[in-house]
Amino acid sequence: MNNNDSAMWGSSARVRETLPALLLAGFFCVLAYGVALGGPLFFDDLPNVTENNLLKIDGRTFDHWRQAALSSDAGALFRPVAMLSFAVNHVIEGRFTPLGLKLTNLLIHLGLGYLIYLFSLAVLRAPLLAGLPLDARHRRIAALTAAALWLLHPMHVSTVLYAVQRMAQLSALFTLAGLVVFLHYRLRWAERGAAAGDVLAAGLWLAVLGLLGVLSKENGALLPWLLLAVEACLFNGAWAGGRNRRLALAAWVVFLLPLVVLAGWLLLDYDSFTYRFRGREFSFEERVLTQFRVLWSYASWLAVPNILQMGFFHDDIELSAGLFQPFTTVLAIGLWLAVIVLAVALRHRYPLLLFALCFFLVGHSMESSILPLQIAFEHRNYLPGVSVLLLLAVLLVQGANRVAGLKVGIACAVVVAVFVALLAVRTSIWRDEFTLARFNAVNHPQSPRANFFYGNALFKQFQQAREMGLDADEEAALAVNTRTHFERMHLLDPRDFAAPVMLYQVDTLFFPRLAEENDWLGVMEELAQSRLLQSSDSTAIGALVGFVGARGSAAEKARLEAMLELLVRRFPWRMDLLAHYYRMVHSLGRDVDGELLAAFERARDAYPDSSQVASYLAQYHSGKDLGETYEAIRIWLERDRLRRELSVIAGLFDNG
Repeated sequence: MNNNDSAMWGSSARVRETLPALLLAGFFCVLAYGVALGGPLFFDDLPNVTENNLLKIDGRTFDHWRQAALSSDAGALFRPVAMLSFAVNHVIEGRFTPLGLKLTNLLIHLGLGYLIYLFSLAVLRAPLLAGLPLDARHRRIAALTAAALWLLHPMHVSTVLYAVQRMAQLSALFTLAGLVVFLHYRLRWAERGAAAGDVLAAGLWLAVLGLLGVLSKENGALLPWLLLAVEACLFNGAWAGGRNRRLALAAWVVFLLPLVVLAGWLLLDYDSFTYRFRGREFSFEERVLTQFRVLWSYASWLAVPNILQMGFFHDDIELSAGLFQPFTTVLAIGLWLAVIVLAVALRHRYPLLLFALCFFLVGHSMESSILPLQIAFEHRNYLPGVSVLLLLAVLLVQGANRVAGLKVGIACAVVVAVFVALLAVRTSIWRDEFTLARFNAVNHPQSPRANFFYGNALFKQFQQAREMGLDADEEAALAVNTRTHFERMHLLDPRDFAAPVMLYQVDTLFFPRLAEENDWLGVMEELAQSRLLQSSDSTAIGALVGFVGARGSAAEKARLEAMLELLVRRFPWRMDLLAHYYRMVHSLGRDVDGELLAAFERARDAYPDSSQVASYLAQYHSGKDLGETYEAIRIWLERDRLRRELSVIAGLFDNG
């Protein structure tokens, strides 16, 4: 380690002093997560990973790697780095297993923990933090505590153990690596200035790491903005032993520029923002206003990790219909403004407060602002939470240092031990689907999805009642409990398809009297006329088609066919709905080839740029008309310029 490196990290001997404690934190992290590594794969894990045939490769053919990298429809750039990591899992094991997928996530989490330690060390050596009343030893303890609190924070369970969130993990990994690299160079420049080669080297490193972050998940695009937060809040123009006022001013101007651009865009083209919400059941205004309250929830969960408030679902958060609906909306906005003003006013005395605030808000700027995403998820705090926990660690070390007779290391260890205990409790809940579902429903009784998740877990148990050795009374109680949670979901969210689908099945099978009293098919027919379908609705409709096709009466089959036909006409680009419709019609014994072709052609005319529609047309003609097959493939290839599904096209001829 050269002198410049020592200036950043401290002497190697001093760093080694904290290494055993960091390894101990990692050991407890592995111990806590280890009990749940064999837990369930569900929801987005299935379509994105385990049911994604393009990921199921043996690694011997280069083009299979290319197709695996581009096999995701999530995000505009397909997230190829994350998808390649899943393909590596399959190559190593020959299949997808919960243990293999989640163990990889845990290893990434541990690597991030070490990067956070390096990041925290560097931040605490920044010029504007020179006035912190902490000596070098206490700064190392604070950096170690920040890394340990992040590693062991129970909020991150739903990121590490939900396999598909590796996308968020890898994006955070490369973004944080970029921040560490920048701080490595920037601390040197603050003391000695920089040669052109130095700046070029830093720029190349940041470009590579930023690109890897973006190609893991779009959040990686926030790296430049986070770098500006570091520059403006921690260096303020520090250069070659002095202060460059122009550099300081430029950093703040460029840091605030995205906000100015966004404000101008909103004023000039407001409709383009609201238009993006046409597929959501909430509006642009409702989401933006609600996020002010959600961000306070995130901050509180990070600082005081109450695991009873945490959960896989947070759809029980009330939407903000206006500034005073609920009243906490305007209160949350006022508090954010007050904190921002306070942090700016105290930026010279407490620069770490301003940095933590800017880092947290920038880290949330993509997923917790104007985009038409779901209201709240815990994994969105994976990177933004770093600054909050660093601030918490510094306050803890400072507070303990001021108490006579209290050893700082012991005080920090006690707090970390509390996090370990909370993490162990929460990971134990993720060992199996039933326990996780029950925990979510108990702690989030107003969550429609939590009630459905638990009801579905109970329904699976009911289907295995005989294998479980349940008697008639236990079986009946299980059926009642199952129905209760599905009904509760329907009461909480009457516009979701999943609850009436399950209630229709449960009542038909086990509660015939309730089946007569409740026209669940009628409820679904009304939803089909106005519901803005989500992916979960399609899954529920698929289950309904299978059930009615096997057990439904002729009248029920006719009603379902009419409902599906309506949905196909409302959403002609949805090939999944078209598949459900024709599966239903096939179950009636009708030849629907002509109708199927007409529907494909309607979809092609309505959405001429859709490669998915072209692929379905090619597969329809395969084995029937060689000329039409070639024409459809030509159109398909024109629209699929990246050749993401080349092996599927080759398969048409293999099967022909």
